[in-house]
Amino acid sequence: MSGLLERWTAHLLAASLVAGLAAANLGRGSAVVFAAAAFVVALGGAALPLDARARLAAFAVALALAGWWLGSSRLDALDRSVLAHQVGAGGEAVVVVTAPARHSPFEVRVPARVVQFRGRDVSEPVHLELPPGRAPPQGARLALFAVVDLPEQDDEFDELAWLRLRGVHVVLRARGWRIVGARGGIGGLADRLRRALVRGLAGLEGERRAVLAGVVLGEDEGLDEGLRDAFRASGLYHLLAVSGQNVALLAGGIMSLAWLFGVSRRVAEVSIVAAVAAYVLAVGWQPSVVRAGVAGGLAAIAWLSARERDRWWLLLAGAIVLLAWNPYTVREPGFQLSFGAVTAIFVGAPRLVRFLEGYPVPRSLAIVVAVSTACGVATAPILWLHFGAIPVYSVVANALAAPVVGALLALALVAAVLAPLAPSAALALAWVDGWLAAYLIACARGVARLPFAQLTSTRALLVVAGAALAVAVFARLRAPRPPRSLVLALTCAIAVSGWMLARRPTPPPPPNGLRVTFLDVGQGDGVLVEAPGVRVLVDQGPPEARVAAQLSRLGISRLTALVLTHPQRDHVGGAADVLRKLKVGFVLDPRLRTGGPEQAEALAAARARAVRVVAARAGLAFRLGRLRLAVLWPDGPGYSGEDPNLRATVLLATYGEVDVLLTADAESPVTLALPPPRVEVLKVAHHGSADDGLDELLEETRPDVAVVSVGLGNSYGHPAPSTLRTLDRAPGLRVYRTDLDGRVVVESDGRRVWVRSER
Repeated sequence: MSGLLERWTAHLLAASLVAGLAAANLGRGSAVVFAAAAFVVALGGAALPLDARARLAAFAVALALAGWWLGSSRLDALDRSVLAHQVGAGGEAVVVVTAPARHSPFEVRVPARVVQFRGRDVSEPVHLELPPGRAPPQGARLALFAVVDLPEQDDEFDELAWLRLRGVHVVLRARGWRIVGARGGIGGLADRLRRALVRGLAGLEGERRAVLAGVVLGEDEGLDEGLRDAFRASGLYHLLAVSGQNVALLAGGIMSLAWLFGVSRRVAEVSIVAAVAAYVLAVGWQPSVVRAGVAGGLAAIAWLSARERDRWWLLLAGAIVLLAWNPYTVREPGFQLSFGAVTAIFVGAPRLVRFLEGYPVPRSLAIVVAVSTACGVATAPILWLHFGAIPVYSVVANALAAPVVGALLALALVAAVLAPLAPSAALALAWVDGWLAAYLIACARGVARLPFAQLTSTRALLVVAGAALAVAVFARLRAPRPPRSLVLALTCAIAVSGWMLARRPTPPPPPNGLRVTFLDVGQGDGVLVEAPGVRVLVDQGPPEARVAAQLSRLGISRLTALVLTHPQRDHVGGAADVLRKLKVGFVLDPRLRTGGPEQAEALAAARARAVRVVAARAGLAFRLGRLRLAVLWPDGPGYSGEDPNLRATVLLATYGEVDVLLTADAESPVTLALPPPRVEVLKVAHHGSADDGLDELLEETRPDVAVVSVGLGNSYGHPAPSTLRTLDRAPGLRVYRTDLDGRVVVESDGRRVWVRSER
């Protein structure tokens, strides 16, 4: 046997087993047949007079068949469900919370395991849906009355299939719960370790705590959507999950302490294994966390051992462990990204570091650039396949973030250790850690705001790939003077690529405070209300306004809520298109007895996309981050044939000390009777039609800014001359019109208000 073959024998056999485990996703066969075939092939390889290569091939085939058999058996076990046969049934249940809850405006989603249902012992993972509000802590044993239901399915996201890959087949819906105990054993130890880590975050609130929770615990529930998008666009989102980098930093810290105190290497290695195991337990025994912990541990040990053969063996061993536990894991983006990134580190990073040695670049920076570049190139196809977006400046972002990530994690871990012994010292460390988190947030937002921070279209991807290929070809030219025609062609290709990308308008960055955009929809209404992590579209204009396309140009692909104020074409004509093209959290509709075809089409689109529809009624309010959205009107569905303007939804958006009154087509006979509050911004009702009570309304509300949403040269004569005179007489009132000013944007930090117009 050649030296090369002898050196890589174990790796080839391990790779065969990995391939067999993954192949179970392609098809499952009889366990007896697979086991018998594996035994026969292995026996033949051992007994027959074969040369070394043939014997190795026989053992590899036997291991692949054994892996296929094991993978098929595991998938059969994961696909079995007792509760799937109880869909629609309700009963008393006992469940154990296995991971942190996720909050939304309408519900709390809790990963859990059912241990008893309707008096019968069960052991099955589920997702528990509870009313919004307080969530049960991880590790709690709950008693509740629950109804078994299937996860939702729609064209945008198939929750049923997504949960099935994790062995979850049903959702339990419950209205209340009570804690009756706590889990013990390994799970109880994991809960105690997690609580210890959480103590290291004491004294921090808001975004800083949320980012630290992501870095330390792999928990991104506290991040608002805007900040989460910034981390994605900048290429720093991997920092908000338990990744190989976390475990590598933990292992490196223990090695440093061992060296500092003169501890033997053997003791240090045992300590690393114990610390990694404790850390993975603390952040949660979920498939994604286990995957990240194993992959990170392998990367850390590989870099510490600095032996390529050991690195590849450990990488394959980790894949065997994960796929033997759940072969479905190979389909998950997280698995593919983790192992793709680790492979890229092994293969590409050392070569890039050697390449950069010829340049005046500090070695620490060269390593960051090399690792980020290798990982970025390797994971780009996976990101595009699963998410349709690739961060462009991830190398820059990671280079900026690298100096603080290690310190941020180390301070949090030290604070967790000191919290029960020296609370004041732990609080001081947490305070410093908060500033490091603030720097990380600034890096994410700063890079995300750069032009073309993400590639989100096939055209842009092809253009950039073509330009990169042209540069690579040019760099590989060995001739001292390349042909001028080739140089000219490559230069033109790069210039054209840049021009094509520059044609695409750059979306505005996410708001840091409140942003209310009065879209230019012609004769109609369309108001986008944004706050960090929140996007609410109030009315969608007529169909010809193409509001969905306008939102796309603003970089918006999802909405927290869609408000249909009343069933008229100029207000809800574009709603169905928005619902079909964007992700929408829920729809707020007045549910009037008077309807219209556009509203019916929108509600049908909501049903088709499984979007929840909520009846808009006076007194209903939503707390969406720092934004509060209150429904002031209507108080009921009205009667058939009633003028829908009299029942149009009136909303009050509040952010800090700033209030925005959105009146739709509800004129003063409606709004004066509410009574209206004092506001800073008023949307003038009904496109500025004649309103005898407008003077009194302005006296009551005393706005600083009034906006009229109206079409240029419309046949209704809007805005009425009497309305314009009334607005002109209001002292200090700034008046904007979408027919003259185009899109009107109002921004606020919660105290002051700025306005700009965009033609």
